[in-house]
Amino acid sequence: MKKRIISTLAYAHLLLIALVISHLLDYPIKQGFLQRPAAFLSSLNYSVWQYGFFSPDVGKSTELEIILQQNDGTVKRFSTLDSLKFDVSNIESLNRFYGFKVETAADTLYGDLCSRSVAAHLFNKYPHTISVDYTMRSILYPSMTRFRAKDTIVKKEFYYTQYSLY
Repeated sequence: MKKRIISTLAYAHLLLIALVISHLLDYPIKQGFLQRPAAFLSSLNYSVWQYGFFSPDVGKSTELEIILQQNDGTVKRFSTLDSLKFDVSNIESLNRFYGFKVETAADTLYGDLCSRSVAAHLFNKYPHTISVDYTMRSILYPSMTRFRAKDTIVKKEFYYTQYSLY
């Protein structure tokens, strides 16, 4: 009996994946029939992703910090650890940002391109900005044994650049 239930669930799961990949569920979802169940399942999936494994938030293993120096001496600070709220249109984009950070850590040319694009965008968005500091840090979590012993989480900078108008 258990084997039959498990195989039925596996079949239903694979069928659902096939229907989504081939876009056969697009029309029913747009018409409202599956809109609410799909939104509910999506929120469950997000909550599992957000709070999975054994850390409070798996997606925070890399930090991107951007500091803007204004010509009047004020400083604006943006960080992914404080919820990166600029130019992220929805929660799915914020989830996918984790992949961006991993790719940037692996490729310095990609990091240079991204940091230049961000600096150009921020200079245009905040016209009184005179410099942009762009820093990426890896967050090294201790082992479970050391974590229980209240060992600290270490942040290690692996990419830094500064763009200045003067």
